[in-house]
Amino acid sequence: MPSQKMKSTETESEKILSLIERLNGNEHISEDELTSFISLTLSNCKVPQLPNADVPYSYEDFDGVGRKAEVQFNIISRILDYIQRERENARQFSPTIIRNTLVCCFLAACEYAEEHWEWSDHRTAQVSMKVVEKVCTLHGCCSVKEFLTCKGYQNCGTSTEDGHIKYILQKLSEVLIKSTWRSYPGLKMSYWRILHYLDNDTLGDQLAYLLPPALFIVDDWEQKNKILGIECLQFILDHTPGAELRWYGRAAVIYDALKALIHSREPEVLEVLYPAITQVARIIDADPANSGTLNKDSSCDILLEQLLREMAHEQKLSLRAVYAAALPPVLSAMGILTLRWSKDLMNVCTDYLATADGPSATDRLHILKALQAYVRECWPRVYVEAEDILKMLVRLIYDVTLEDAGLDAETIEAVCKECERVMGLLHAAAPTTTQQLCLGLCSLTVHPCCQHWLHRLMLVTSAHI
Repeated sequence: MPSQKMKSTETESEKILSLIERLNGNEHISEDELTSFISLTLSNCKVPQLPNADVPYSYEDFDGVGRKAEVQFNIISRILDYIQRERENARQFSPTIIRNTLVCCFLAACEYAEEHWEWSDHRTAQVSMKVVEKVCTLHGCCSVKEFLTCKGYQNCGTSTEDGHIKYILQKLSEVLIKSTWRSYPGLKMSYWRILHYLDNDTLGDQLAYLLPPALFIVDDWEQKNKILGIECLQFILDHTPGAELRWYGRAAVIYDALKALIHSREPEVLEVLYPAITQVARIIDADPANSGTLNKDSSCDILLEQLLREMAHEQKLSLRAVYAAALPPVLSAMGILTLRWSKDLMNVCTDYLATADGPSATDRLHILKALQAYVRECWPRVYVEAEDILKMLVRLIYDVTLEDAGLDAETIEAVCKECERVMGLLHAAAPTTTQQLCLGLCSLTVHPCCQHWLHRLMLVTSAHI
């Protein structure tokens, strides 16, 4: 068996050397030979299939793959140059062969597009992108986006109404399926790369091909795949109109897939999860069919309830930081219906503002942003919580201005200015209540730095009279 493998390798090497000599000369190469050479070269540069898909891969699993691919991509570049020269000399190629060549070369190059991927490196990534450029040149377009959509191009009969993107995604979906995708890390990252080439006009038309891979990638046990899947879904959410996502229940499917991760204890996952699930919850709740109704089981309501529950009992600082950052957008998405959770929200905000979170005070700043969102959205009833909010602000200003608080002057100023913004919104929503609560604020016996910022807080209400 080893001898047969060596003979096969020698035969392939001889074919490649013969091809390079013929490409360098002016010898005519038939379409069948070109197709055979392209297939052989592409098979040699693809990221190898993993022998055990259940084991996480690392750089050691792909030792030498990038260097081998670099050589093969240089050969592919020469083949593409040859086809371009022949076309310039009025040679006619079969449209099917041209299309297959362009698509297969493009897919192979996408597998090495980023140098930080485990199987790629700087030189291989550069060479692969040169192949992509040559593919675009051969097709007669100026960018990858134009190649995928074929807008305005009719070269060699290779364009269709849908462009190349549908054909590319069809070929990708033949292998990138739920049962086998973990065995093909290169194709997984090709999908990610191709997705980010698409724009708003193209992405929505191809959701039938683009959405399933993101859903089964996000449903994986491995952290990096969860994050990758969420990022893909976030890109789809950012570049597809909400109305299209509500068709056929696609937004609901995305929401359910993301909701399954909401109990995760991995800060890295939650950090990318909350922006995505908040956005899709907005899309679902914006359905015109729900207009004029107050649904207590709306997607945003369920999300806010879960977030407040997690925040109320969390002691791990890294998770508290993620939750604090997620709260302001969720409150904005919830709108005035946040009133249903006012008591829980005030308790959570009081706890987080009273807890030191390091020299940057990032969590406290996020909670102040959350209070601003609450006042903006719930202004008709905010006077009910005005006293609790003012107590939070005064306590926070006192804490951060203490000499042993461990905060620099810049951070103290940032925190106190956010407090002023909360006070400004509070006064605009409930001026009489706010002014009454602020009476005697400056007469409190506190240290000088705190006195200075309390005086400024008092001036906010005076400026709005």
